[in-house]
Amino acid sequence: MHVIPLLEPVRPDLEQVMRLLHETLAQIGEPLGSELRGALGGGKCIRPALVILVGRLFSAEAVLFHKLAAAVEVLHTATLIHDDLVDGAALRRGRETLHTAWSAGVTVLVGDALLAQTAALVAELGRPRILAVFADALRAMSAGEIEQLLTAGKAQCSREGYYRRIEAKTAALCAAATEMAGILAQSREAQVAALRRFGWELGIAFQIVDDVLDFIGDEAQLGKPAGSDLRQGLVTLPVICHLEQAGDDATVEVVLAGQKDEARVQAAIEAIRASGAVEAALEEARAHVRQAREALAGVPGSDSRQMLLALADYVVERKR
Repeated sequence: MHVIPLLEPVRPDLEQVMRLLHETLAQIGEPLGSELRGALGGGKCIRPALVILVGRLFSAEAVLFHKLAAAVEVLHTATLIHDDLVDGAALRRGRETLHTAWSAGVTVLVGDALLAQTAALVAELGRPRILAVFADALRAMSAGEIEQLLTAGKAQCSREGYYRRIEAKTAALCAAATEMAGILAQSREAQVAALRRFGWELGIAFQIVDDVLDFIGDEAQLGKPAGSDLRQGLVTLPVICHLEQAGDDATVEVVLAGQKDEARVQAAIEAIRASGAVEAALEEARAHVRQAREALAGVPGSDSRQMLLALADYVVERKR
């Protein structure tokens, strides 16, 4: 389990979440359980940490939040398994993706099994409203992935279309995590709304930075080649900012039109890196982080609140 330094104070809680994740894998059985251990909990633990920190804001019973945090992480992993299969991605976090070792059918069914486990974990909390939020998030995430598939390879992707996709793809789950945690903590309605807004804005900023790092991040740290989104025909915010600033840029447009030989892809990547597009996209991410920080003004002040604020800052400062 990789825990970023600022989350060290909640490491014991995250270790309990990992224990629940392993119990979930045990229900899937071998040999797939072993394959999945590298996928479950292999990220930065940001989403489960959001749940844990909201619980701590209101001094709530930790064990319930461990279960909710595990459910959020299992849901995230299930969607990644499906996404990697659809995208044909060979690597995830520097490891081979599940569909490279198993058939497409097995991969789909494993993702489905994890989704079922997530629903079971949420149902065990005994809060119908939380289950409704979970269902809405899953519906939004699925819609986002469908739109991404339908628009891949189309250079005319708009800024509005981009934001619509990342809101569904990433912001929806972060917002659901903080909203469900607020409901579980029995916080006031205004606080639940504030927590949802915090998660929403944080999720948007996180995805924008992910899309920036796809162009400027270290390939060894990212665990995938630079420009992976561009190679798949995905128009992300750095590309949009570049085209807005440069007008017609044949270097980038030929790649978006489908000419993806390595020389053209590298030329497009360098053109985007050399422009002001990266900084423009990062500034939009920072604006969303500022809105996330503003959302927390109405929640109790505590060490946990400071950690949530620090987590928001980390999202735009990270290098991977």
